[in-house]
Amino acid sequence: MMETKLASWLPRTIVESALIVISILLALALDEWQEDIEIQQLIDRSIVNFQNELNQNKSRIDDIGVYHMGVLQVLQRRTFAPDGEPLKEFRSIMEALQPIVLTSSAWETAVATGALGRMDYELVSALTLTYNTQLRFDDDYRSMLRSLLSPINLNEENLRNTTYNAERFVTDVTSAESELSVYYAQTLELLGEFDPGN
Repeated sequence: MMETKLASWLPRTIVESALIVISILLALALDEWQEDIEIQQLIDRSIVNFQNELNQNKSRIDDIGVYHMGVLQVLQRRTFAPDGEPLKEFRSIMEALQPIVLTSSAWETAVATGALGRMDYELVSALTLTYNTQLRFDDDYRSMLRSLLSPINLNEENLRNTTYNAERFVTDVTSAESELSVYYAQTLELLGEFDPGN
């Protein structure tokens, strides 16, 4: 009698246990699949954000680069009006060199959301190089411009030396802008390979 009860109960228990295990495995697989989709959507949004931001930053750099080349030519010729006020003219030229607004919110968002950790290594490497170059450019630009416009440099005795330093500064700036523009172009090309719209 005990064997009959066990014989009828055991197969039912095995089937129910198997169904429970299969249900749990299916739920875990479905959850992992859903998580993979959400991660891919996050990566896709990040790529689009990077493309938009880098295109804007490249456009700003390319636009201002033309202006900086003109400033460099003026400084190289040192064509301050002989009957004018050279110090005043120099100050107005240098004050017109306002810092360029280069944004990095796409980078900061990708870091904060963990999207970078899920992206292709080569892409993350290119983005890191580009944004670090942008940060270095921004820091160097601001600090050197502040130094050139400091009161100690803006006096008649130091004008010749300051003009020479300004020429070197603008030369470095135009070179750095060209370098940064190339990084933007290369990174945008790489981003295009991962573009969800392609």
